[in-house]
Amino acid sequence: MTSEVVVMNSLAVALAADSAATVTNGRDNKVYNSANKLFMLSKHHPVGVMVYNNSSLLGIPWETILKMFRQELGTKEYDRLEEYGEALIAFLDKNDYLFPEEAQHRSYIGLVETLYEGINTAITQQIEEHVLRMPRGASFSEVELTEIAKRVIFESLEEWRSKKNATCFLGEGGDVGRVLAGKLSGEIQQSIAKVFGQFSASIGSEATNALREIAILLVSKDDILIESHSGLVVAGFGRKDYFPAMQMYELGEVYSGRLKHRKAAVERISAETPSLVKPFAHSEMVDTFLRGVNSVFELRMIEEFVNLVVRLPNEVIDAISDLSDEQKSKWKDHILPTAAEPIGAFVRELEKQRIERHRGPILQAIINLPIDELAHVAQSLVNLNSFQKRMSLGPETVGGPVDVAVISKGDGFIWIERKHYFKPELNPHYFSNFQRSKEQRVDVSEGATDA
Repeated sequence: MTSEVVVMNSLAVALAADSAATVTNGRDNKVYNSANKLFMLSKHHPVGVMVYNNSSLLGIPWETILKMFRQELGTKEYDRLEEYGEALIAFLDKNDYLFPEEAQHRSYIGLVETLYEGINTAITQQIEEHVLRMPRGASFSEVELTEIAKRVIFESLEEWRSKKNATCFLGEGGDVGRVLAGKLSGEIQQSIAKVFGQFSASIGSEATNALREIAILLVSKDDILIESHSGLVVAGFGRKDYFPAMQMYELGEVYSGRLKHRKAAVERISAETPSLVKPFAHSEMVDTFLRGVNSVFELRMIEEFVNLVVRLPNEVIDAISDLSDEQKSKWKDHILPTAAEPIGAFVRELEKQRIERHRGPILQAIINLPIDELAHVAQSLVNLNSFQKRMSLGPETVGGPVDVAVISKGDGFIWIERKHYFKPELNPHYFSNFQRSKEQRVDVSEGATDA
């Protein structure tokens, strides 16, 4: 789990990220508090990037990928912030050097098996529920087991068919998922036999074809499995941006050389939106801070209010002994539609009061914060999530040092807090090499200008 926060006003954008990384083998979890999740996207221009969820893409650490992209980007500058994100996506897309075909195929089959294992778990659960409902001493046949398995498979297929198509593959010469599944048909069949075991021979060709289609839809649909999900947050300024902006990407795996991804709308500071606070990944405490109430508690409160508004008139009507059952039913049908209005009014008033009395003043205060205070707000919100995890009984999946950076138009990317895995005093060569490299880049840039 990760906690990351972006805080923006017209002056700058502050980025903060914790250092916790969770490693799991499917049974046990281990948390390390030394992961790097916040990076400069360009060493020359005011753009940063944060990574959450997966720490790698097809086994290559995001830190390595981003630094390779930064090297390729060099001194190139874009007019708008979102163009940096698009350049990063283009760098990852059709990159056979980073993602050879063998690694793509291995990753795809691994995801297919993960998906199949989820379906097989659902089959097992339904069989167990069926057993619990059976009379004592009764048993059911292999045919009944197979029918349960087929029903779950077809339900899963319908669920995948109902999802939206992935827009990142539009305009391709063919269906990326179908072409890939056709190429790896034998491996998919082996996965079906491996995961479904006793059912693989008895479910029949129709259910087997349904599982094959699910393997195709895994690629062609917009849904991204959590096992392959990476989040990227690109923030800062383009050359023509005088207010900061932020762009979020959700990435999947690489299929047939194509990166599966989707992007959210660009969020910019403007006259209509003079400040912004945006949490990513683990955001429970940040949301509570901004909303003034825990969202789960608020939802439960609204549900109780709805139940009260609906239930109370029914109880009053049922208590009137002079009415027949038909009259009671008619009165309930008459009163129930009128209950919707107070419910809607309550929810609207709740949201209005939240904006006016809680969230609004917070965002208003952020409008005028100086750069150092922006950084303090972002860091404090991440620490709030970390503190909540520390006080809970579960694993501390948010924690460790908080890396903090601010990006402004004039000063560029500035580290406020940054951890090192080494002692700076023992590695002066690291800093001298960095400075020498920087001076060489300046000399080259000035030479190009003079020319």
